[in-house]
Amino acid sequence: MSDEILGKWTVGELLAVRWDDEMAQRFPNANHALCRQEMERRADGMHPFDPPHCIGWHCNRCGATTGDQGHHYCPDRPRT
Repeated sequence: MSDEILGKWTVGELLAVRWDDEMAQRFPNANHALCRQEMERRADGMHPFDPPHCIGWHCNRCGATTGDQGHHYCPDRPRT
């Protein structure tokens, strides 16, 4: 496949991916303070939600949270 699409667009690098088990293994110390969280209800009723599970977007190079646009200043990605 060519890097040029319809003579107008070019395929760029993947900036962000949805957090999953593989990302958790690669980046165990990632900060999820600004991420969307999915809560799972416990069956015992003592704690209404446990544990929160990240469903946010993170940089595929450094693991930082990026939001849905993939924007952040990644130390592993050259600035252009």
